[in-house]
Amino acid sequence: ADIVLVRSALHDVVVALHLSRVVFNRIRLNFVWAMAYNLVALPFAAGLLYPFTDWTLPPAFAGLMMAFSSVSVVFSSLLL
Repeated sequence: ADIVLVRSALHDVVVALHLSRVVFNRIRLNFVWAMAYNLVALPFAAGLLYPFTDWTLPPAFAGLMMAFSSVSVVFSSLLL
């Protein structure tokens, strides 16, 4: 995306570059967190424990876990 500077201060360019770096790092952190969370939760949702324990993940609990993943990414983004 483009950056529009309202004032002619050179310091604003440094601030804009720093902000873009911080935002991009947060995007990377959110991606890694969501990928790790889904890699851990997916086998349980697929029934990994069923042959050993005869337990399956109820659909409501799977939906709750999916919602928690999304909410945690949003909260992480709000920490900026």
